[in-house]
Amino acid sequence: MSTDYDKAVDTLMKDVKDLRADMKGVISALQKKAGDYVDSAKESVRESVTERVDQVRDAASAVGQSCQHSVKDCAAKIGQRPFVSVLVALGVGAILGGLLLRGRE
Repeated sequence: MSTDYDKAVDTLMKDVKDLRADMKGVISALQKKAGDYVDSAKESVRESVTERVDQVRDAASAVGQSCQHSVKDCAAKIGQRPFVSVLVALGVGAILGGLLLRGRE
């Protein structure tokens, strides 16, 4: 009877060792799969960030060019009529000054 018990215990021990080996394999496979998923996610985020940075640079460049063009246009218009430009600036300054003084009262 003890031999049947010993055989059962030995079989159970073997099964437990096999189960442990199988679990190690499953855990290794899960770690590899998770690592692959993380690497894929990192690459996707990296590509998305690079694309967005390029879009922001393009937009900033377009805004900068637009501002430079506007400044050149404004300077050309002031150069065409400098006396009128000074009078307009004086008038706008007087109106804003008057509004600010009224706001304090």
